[in-house]
Amino acid sequence: MLLDPIFNLPDLLNAIAQGKVSVDRIFSYLQEDEIKSGAVEFVPSNETEHHVEIDGGVFSWEMEQGGNPTLDHIQLKVKKGMKVAICGTVGSGKSSLLACILREMHKLSGTVKVSGDKAYVPQSPWILTGDIRENILFGKPYESDKYNRTIEACALEKDFELFAAGDLTEIGERGINMSGGQKQRIQIARAVYQDAEIYLLDDPFSAVDVHTGSQLFKDCLMGILKDKTILYVTHQVEFLPAADLILVMQHGLITQAGTFGELLKQNIGFEVLVGAHSDALESVMTMESSSRTTEFAAVENEIDADANIIQEFPHTKQDSGHNLNIEITEREGRLVQDEEREKGSIGREVYMAYLTTVNGGALVPIILLAQSSFQVLQVLSNYWMAWACPTGDEELVDGMDFILLVYTLLAVGSAFCVLLRASLVAIVGLRTAEKFFSNMLNSVLNAPMAFSDSIPTGRILNRVSIDQSVLDLEMANKLGSCAFSLILLLGTIAVMSQVAWEIFVIFIPVTAICIWYQRYYIPTARELARLAGIEGAPILHHFAESLTGAATIRAFDQQERFTGANLCLIDNHSRPGFIMYPPWNGFLSD
Repeated sequence: MLLDPIFNLPDLLNAIAQGKVSVDRIFSYLQEDEIKSGAVEFVPSNETEHHVEIDGGVFSWEMEQGGNPTLDHIQLKVKKGMKVAICGTVGSGKSSLLACILREMHKLSGTVKVSGDKAYVPQSPWILTGDIRENILFGKPYESDKYNRTIEACALEKDFELFAAGDLTEIGERGINMSGGQKQRIQIARAVYQDAEIYLLDDPFSAVDVHTGSQLFKDCLMGILKDKTILYVTHQVEFLPAADLILVMQHGLITQAGTFGELLKQNIGFEVLVGAHSDALESVMTMESSSRTTEFAAVENEIDADANIIQEFPHTKQDSGHNLNIEITEREGRLVQDEEREKGSIGREVYMAYLTTVNGGALVPIILLAQSSFQVLQVLSNYWMAWACPTGDEELVDGMDFILLVYTLLAVGSAFCVLLRASLVAIVGLRTAEKFFSNMLNSVLNAPMAFSDSIPTGRILNRVSIDQSVLDLEMANKLGSCAFSLILLLGTIAVMSQVAWEIFVIFIPVTAICIWYQRYYIPTARELARLAGIEGAPILHHFAESLTGAATIRAFDQQERFTGANLCLIDNHSRPGFIMYPPWNGFLSD
C-alpha cells in the first residue's frame, strides 16, 4: 500500500515546487500597472465639434507621481478636419503626445476627450506575417474600388508590379523581404483603408526619400484624407505650411502653437529651425540632382532601390546544365513555407543517435546492467524470505539475525543499483540534452540568411523551448522507464515460469491482445504528438507578433480579433493533447 505513494512522492514535491514558481511569476505579471480605462473619454461625434481635446493634461510613462512627467500642461483642441503638425527636437515628446491620445500613457491629471475612431501609423513599421493585402485590409472586408484608391494614394502600384504575385506576395517576418520605405507605405495604406475619422501619424515619411514623401503628402494626407482629422509628427519643414495648426514641443511642453506664418512672426527660434531644415533639404536636393543623369518619377526612385531586396527571393531558378526553368508550383509569392512533419514510425537511427550522443553510448550498457542487477536482487530477496521463513510449524532454516542480515544486504544492493541507475540516467540525459541544444544553436546561428527569412521565429522558439524541454525533462526518464519495465516484465516471466507455468495459458493471449492494441494506438498517438508539436509554433509566433504591435492593435480596436485568433491557435494546439489524454482515452475505451 505504501509503495505507490512513496514512489510518487518525489515527483509530487517537484511538481509543487514548479507550480509555486509559475504561480509567483503569473501573480507578479498580474500585479503590473495597467492603463486605466477611463484615461481617455470617448465622446459621440454629434455632441462635439472637436475630434481631440486635452485640457491640463499631465502624462507619464511611469505610474509614480513623484518623478518628472513626460508631458506637462498639455492644452490642445483639434476641430474636425484639421491638419495638425507636431515638430520639435529629438526627445521633446512628439511621439508621447500621440501616445497619450491613444491611451498608451498614464494620465496623472487633466482630461482627454476623443470623438471618432482612430487610425495609427507608428514610427517603426509593424508588419504582420502574411501577404500584403492582409496587412492593408487589417480585418476589414475587401472593397476593390476603395482598395485601388488606397494603393494609388500610397504609391504602391509600382511595387506590386515587381512582385511575382502582386499584392498577394507573402511578407516575411517583420517585413524581412521589404525595404523600409515599402513597409512604411504599407502601414500608411493600412491606416488609409480603415477610413477612420482621426489619423495619428508618427513621422510617417522618415523611411522614404524626399520625392516619395512629397508625393505621399500630396496624394495621401492632402488628397484621399483631405477631409479627415490628422495629427502628424514630422521633422521635414516642407510639410509644415500646409498644416492648419503647428505644435512646437520642447521638454514635454507645447512651447508654441499656431500656423506656419504666425510662428515665423512670433519667435526667431522657429525661424532658425525652419532655415536649418531648408538648408539641409536644399543641400540634399543638390547632391541628388548632380548625381543623376536622368530624371525619374518619385516612386520609381525608391522602387529601383527596393528591387534589389526583392531579387534576393527569386521565384524561379535556372538549371545551367540543362537550361531548364524550375518553377515553384505552389502559390506564387510565398516566402514562409509550411513546417514539415515526419510521417510513419520513428526510425531506429533516431534512437541510436540519442543513445550514442554521450561517450558513444558506453554508459547505456551500465545502466541496463544496474537495472538487471536490481531486478535479480529483488527476486533473490523475495525468494530468500520465502525459503528462509517457511510458513506453518516448520522451523527457520537459520537464525533470525542471519536471515535479516542476508535480507538487508540484498536490500542495500538493490538500493545501490537503483541509485547507480538513476544517477547515470540523469547524467546521460542532461549531457545528451546539452549536446543536442548546442548542435541546434550552432546550426541556427550558422544558417544562411534565407533560413531566417523563411522560418518564423515562433517555429525556432518552439524547437528550443517546448521540444528542448522534452529532451531535458522527459526523454531520458521515458526511455529508462520503458527499458526498466521490459526488464521487470522479463524477470516476472522468469519467476512465473518456475512457480506457476499454467499462468501462460492466459498470459500469451493477453499479450497478443496488448500487442495488437499497441500497434493500433501507437501510430495515432505518434501523429497526434507530431501535430501538437507543430501547432505550438504558430502560438508563439502570433503572441510575439501581437506584443510587438500591441499599440497598433489597440489603436485600431482590433483586440477582439487578435484575441480570437490566439484562442483559435490554442485550441488547435490543445485538441491533439486532449485526444491523447489518458483519462479521456479510458473513458472512450469504457
